[in-house]
Amino acid sequence: MAIIPGVISLLADRLLSRFDAACADPVRTQKRILRSLLLRATSTQLAQELHFREVATPGQFARRVPITPYAQASKLWQKNYLGCRDVTWPGHTCYFAVSSGTTSGEKFLPVTREAIASNLRAGAILSAFLARRGSPENLVFGKFMYLGGSTTLRAKGRCLFGDASGIVGRHLPFYVRGNRLPGEDIACLTDWEQKINGIVSRHLTTDVRVMGACPSWAALLFKQLLRQAHGRGLPGPVGALWPRLSHFVSYGMAFEPYRMAFNQYIGRDIHYVDTYSSSEAGMTAIQEEAGGPMRLIVDNGVFFEFVPADRAHEASPPRLHIGQVELNTDYALIISSNGGIWAYPLGDVVRFVSLRPPCIVFGGRTQLMLSAFGEHVTLEMIENAVAAACMATGAIVADYTIAPIYPSPAQPVPAHCWIMEFDRPPEDPERFMALVDHSIRCCNEDYDTHRTNDWGLQKPFLRQVGHGTFYAWMKQKGKLGGQHKVPRIARMAMAEELMTIAGGRSPVAMVK
Repeated sequence: MAIIPGVISLLADRLLSRFDAACADPVRTQKRILRSLLLRATSTQLAQELHFREVATPGQFARRVPITPYAQASKLWQKNYLGCRDVTWPGHTCYFAVSSGTTSGEKFLPVTREAIASNLRAGAILSAFLARRGSPENLVFGKFMYLGGSTTLRAKGRCLFGDASGIVGRHLPFYVRGNRLPGEDIACLTDWEQKINGIVSRHLTTDVRVMGACPSWAALLFKQLLRQAHGRGLPGPVGALWPRLSHFVSYGMAFEPYRMAFNQYIGRDIHYVDTYSSSEAGMTAIQEEAGGPMRLIVDNGVFFEFVPADRAHEASPPRLHIGQVELNTDYALIISSNGGIWAYPLGDVVRFVSLRPPCIVFGGRTQLMLSAFGEHVTLEMIENAVAAACMATGAIVADYTIAPIYPSPAQPVPAHCWIMEFDRPPEDPERFMALVDHSIRCCNEDYDTHRTNDWGLQKPFLRQVGHGTFYAWMKQKGKLGGQHKVPRIARMAMAEELMTIAGGRSPVAMVK
């Protein structure tokens, strides 16, 4: 059996060598990807309308194919429900992934067989990175726990729709399917509590060696595992229940604010790997080194364009290909893919920290910013501030959101209310919030100006809520598990609902 890990290492090295070669000349690679996409789609309705045959360069593509948000693109995609063929991609697209709708409602996004193949290849690249970081045998002989949405698919006309993981899961090779947990009888469950309880009951001491999940939902699973272990008289933490757990793959949100919590849950060092993915394009970037940026996958059926983030709201903003971007500049991401998706704005902001190889950090959402009063606080600033405050105080955060408190006659100066649920609260909450405030002020001139002498913003204040508050709110909204995430920027209605669940006062009433 010792030969198998060696073969895995050899295959991983070959795959990463090809990947490294593509990243060494990302401009050439991306131009090749664009040409292949255009050629493959030549016979489609969209290609004929927009004259794809006349497009040969990224510049021509930007001039010929307009940026097409979901409301417009979906009108074409929906023709597949009626059985129409060759709409935006050759043949009939029979699968649609339901996105969680970070800044809007649910979206139904096409998933072609070519897109599924690209998703599987991205998974292979991820596995190769894991093999390079740790022991290859963990990828062969142990189990991989994937905490995703339901694998159950439902009919919509002539198509099937559901969670992207459920669609791709149908096409996993047999040698992967055999090692993937949970089993189909649990993975298909739509009730999140039943799914968690089923995993805990069946896999409390299973030989899990790799886990992939959204950090907030993984934390919930870990808590349940530890409760069950305590009830059975088994030793914790999770690292003792799963003694050969070696890797955690994070998706869906920034991992850093959860690092201290995971250190406590697992109880020993393991490898953490951050990824960037979307329902529209699958996994598109992987963290190569611990704590570092993510390597953009430039050779996997997705053509990337980049719009300067401060111009993303314009009707016809400049569209740059990867050879035109600059370091340390925020860009809104536009994708075209072998899923039949063309010039589609993801709504995400990324920043390059390296061009060869192309490495990015996630900067937040184009429509997700705490700026009720012109303070322009991005999601990245929020997450970095929480991570820094937790590191400095030893606090462990479970979940949180921020609500803007608007001025009133009784309280003329606005403020930010941070509603936070802790697994381990800070000993000095005021110091915790002072650290958060300081972190944001140091990197945001607009916020700092508002905070100077408290003239534009009062200092942020903390409202701690009890265990399970955010879980109860998500359950109330039908948003448990999978890709669903607690909104980091809260409308006042959400803040009021959270405080009602917690049994506390309205955030407005708490402004000092």
